Amino acid sequence: MRSVVSAARPLALPLLAAAAAVLAACSTGGGGGGAPKDAGDGGIIDHSAAPSTAPRRLDTSKLDACTVLPQADAETLIGTKLTDPLTVATSDVASCTYQSDPNGPVGQVEIYVGDGAKQQLDIDKDKLQHAFTQPAGLGDEAWQEDQMIWARTGPTWVSIRIVSLDDAAQFVQPLQTAMATALGKLPTS
Repeated sequence: MRSVVSAARPLALPLLAAAAAVLAACSTGGGGGGAPKDAGDGGIIDHSAAPSTAPRRLDTSKLDACTVLPQADAETLIGTKLTDPLTVATSDVASCTYQSDPNGPVGQVEIYVGDGAKQQLDIDKDKLQHAFTQPAGLGDEAWQEDQMIWARTGPTWVSIRIVSLDDAAQFVQPLQTAMATALGKLPTS
């Protein structure tokens, strides 16, 4: 039994020295200075009060996307009366879908807010390789294709899609106008 204890002693001393060095570095914050001299709080610094420079992510699970694109705005966009919306809200996306009267002209307007909107854009750009334009003045970044537009403000992506049998060219400017209005209605917190 003595040989096991004797063999362990040479390993124990370097491990103890390393542990002591780690503890010493942690207690001084690694910079050797510890708390600021004027802290007056026993060295405890409250980092939670520091302002965050990163924009906060929007909690889409609690968002009603129909407030971002109300029915009246959707009707103006597509130029026809729409029925009451269908809504979905998950941790990835909040959506609102307005459909036209089944007895009237074909029409549908959809808005998506959150990571799901960005995923739509990635699929259309990278996988399907659709043709895009980049409209100016919409959020931090904007992309548009026939009958659909995306914009990002901070970390939040928004997309608006229409379904219509009318010429897609007539919806280019109305989609941009609807997006500008929708971005202005995004919750700020």
